[in-house]
Amino acid sequence: MKVDINNALTVFSGLLMVVGAIYRLAQVEANINTRITRLESTINRAVDDLKDTLVDRLNFTEKKLDVHLTEYTEKKLFAEYRHNATDKIVEHKFNRLGGLIKQLAGFLNKESGFILRDDEY
Repeated sequence: MKVDINNALTVFSGLLMVVGAIYRLAQVEANINTRITRLESTINRAVDDLKDTLVDRLNFTEKKLDVHLTEYTEKKLFAEYRHNATDKIVEHKFNRLGGLIKQLAGFLNKESGFILRDDEY
């Protein structure tokens, strides 16, 4: 009979050890799953923060770009205006100089018979 009680205790203690091992494995698995969940939430929070920061920076950069484009357009228009005014002044001076040359050529031709070699005059 002793052998039967010894075998029963051995089987019973073996079953308890298997149940204990299963319980411990379940605890370890739950701990791992909890850590994974915390890590996922932390990563998701970090990604959301980075996304918000990136969106804010892109909006700020877009506004700065719009300001610079507007400033560039205004400077370009002003430069074209100034360039056009300079062209008009140069054209006016050139026309006056051309008229003066024609007058001088006429005077020199009349007084001394001087003839310009250019076909235009």
